[in-house]
Amino acid sequence: MATIRGLSYQKGIFFIGEQYISCCYIENGRRKKWIEKISFLSFYRISIQLLKALPVSLRICLFLFLGLMFVPKLFYLFQISSFKGLPFYLIFHLIFGTHLFFPKELKKYHGAEHKVFSDRGRKTRGRIEQIQKAAITNRNCSTNSVVIYFCSFLSLIPIIYLGFGLALSESIMYSSYLSFVTVLLISWLIKQKKMSSLRQAVLKLSYYFQRKLTTLEPDKSHLIVAIESYRQLAKKEFPEHLIVKRRKREVKQMAIADITIIPIGTESPSVSSYVSEIHQVLSQYNHKVKYRLTPMSTIIEGELADLFEVIQTLHEVPFKHGCMRVATNIRIDDRRDQESTMESKMLAVENKLNTVEK
Repeated sequence: MATIRGLSYQKGIFFIGEQYISCCYIENGRRKKWIEKISFLSFYRISIQLLKALPVSLRICLFLFLGLMFVPKLFYLFQISSFKGLPFYLIFHLIFGTHLFFPKELKKYHGAEHKVFSDRGRKTRGRIEQIQKAAITNRNCSTNSVVIYFCSFLSLIPIIYLGFGLALSESIMYSSYLSFVTVLLISWLIKQKKMSSLRQAVLKLSYYFQRKLTTLEPDKSHLIVAIESYRQLAKKEFPEHLIVKRRKREVKQMAIADITIIPIGTESPSVSSYVSEIHQVLSQYNHKVKYRLTPMSTIIEGELADLFEVIQTLHEVPFKHGCMRVATNIRIDDRRDQESTMESKMLAVENKLNTVEK
């Protein structure tokens, strides 16, 4: 599949592929959408759309900020004023810092964007309930860069200030520029296979801020916008992923699965937090399966197709929380000659024990 990037804003979502940019947004209570080939004009259109979506007060603040950064420097250049204006490095703080103060609607669109990326099925309105249950975190979110930038910035200030004896203002300036370089370097490093520890550390912080600051659970309207924007791009760049293959109707078969999910390479030998998270996800499938926690594993009962769907979802849980390797053991008891349930199997053994005791 082509590489896709998402960009959420207060009114909708952009998806950027290798050749096209798609957008779906809400304007005056109506849903609108467009798709264009990537070009200077398309990025100009995005910029104007983002700017118009900002509240008037924020637009005024943005223009004042940029004005105080660039205009005084022209006056200083022509020796009209001694004031040099705001330092250039503050542009980095503006770009990265805005992630920490997303408006409510933007958080919901951001959450919808992440859920579309996290969901492994077809992006259709008919599957909106399944997409709603997908993870709200995304390992490729720009929040990764925000975490890297500010961690680097806060670490470098005391190092430069104390280690090189520079003034605090100079230390802040050099820390800002060096932190931007750090973002580029670490963003490349965490994609390398040998950097799993670094990647997990960045993702752990990033997922925390994604949940707490940059996303909110989206409403149905936000998910529809995300789905429509994604599908526009898919039709152009990978239409084969939108084709629904008709399957023959299968006979329902009940089965019992014994499943053990083992995250590998965790910081602690305890896995209870992962088990708890897995059972929280499992509780969302109450309408499809029955389940029972045991000291060594979890027993799940349901139709065979549902069991495979649930197991696949549970297998992904540790990955979504930063794990890079997961071992899942599965045993399936599928009896076709008669109905078999957890209760009936236990009852059969208990009856035989009672017979022996008598």
